[in-house]
Amino acid sequence: MKYRYDELTWPEMREAIARQPVILLPFGTVEDHGPHLPLNTDNVIVEAICLEAARRAPEEMLVMPLVAYGLDEHHIDFPGTVSVDMQTLIAYVADVAMSPARHGFTHILIVNGHGSNASIADLAARRVVLETGAICGAVSPNAAIDPTLAEPTFSRMRRSGPGGVAHAGEYETAMMLYLRPDLVQMDRAVREIGQVKLTYFNWDHPEPSALAWQDWWSRMSESGVCGDPTVATAEFGRALFETTVENFIRFVREFRTIPLRPRRDHHPSSRSAGC
Repeated sequence: MKYRYDELTWPEMREAIARQPVILLPFGTVEDHGPHLPLNTDNVIVEAICLEAARRAPEEMLVMPLVAYGLDEHHIDFPGTVSVDMQTLIAYVADVAMSPARHGFTHILIVNGHGSNASIADLAARRVVLETGAICGAVSPNAAIDPTLAEPTFSRMRRSGPGGVAHAGEYETAMMLYLRPDLVQMDRAVREIGQVKLTYFNWDHPEPSALAWQDWWSRMSESGVCGDPTVATAEFGRALFETTVENFIRFVREFRTIPLRPRRDHHPSSRSAGC
């Protein structure tokens, strides 16, 4: 069964609407990931998770083409980064996600693979709900952003110490070593963990950060790395990918059960209000 949204014909799409799979919209970016990883790292990882989950459960998911660019002005000091204005991005992602809702799909997930896209994905999903009535949410299955979806594999197999995972570190490097080893230059990998850690702010995972803050990346990192990619292995990447995909499938199945309830206006009617 086809699981890529854009590979269906329009008659096949009518059949898909009838069975109501969850629509997945992968949302990534093009930005620096140190001297050892390609600019498309976030795109590769988030799209791979979505496609593999849908391949294993094609009756339940359809994957839209990736939104390849994100909110990245803070990375622009590193050559090659592509950034889209945040207001433009909210409108664009919402428009893309609203299209399947207009065709009759009831459950849509914006699947984020880039940390700075999180608020954009949330706001775009809310706009879809308010303008179409569909059930639309945002989720970050990437373990570098939300490692709870990759536990207990994450904690058990992690080799880096505190600060080793945040950006272009052990997690993303391991995933790329598994998914696209041809794009990884481990001989150029560097360990850089000098970023700020405060009581309420932390770049590493899985420790939660109460403070949401993003500085210019060139003031945070010399190499573009925040973590320790030197200890990453393809074995860790494979284990993380498998765990993340399986947990993501369970997540999507639960999301699919959210009922589409009718709205109810609790304001007094014009007659009872004496108008």
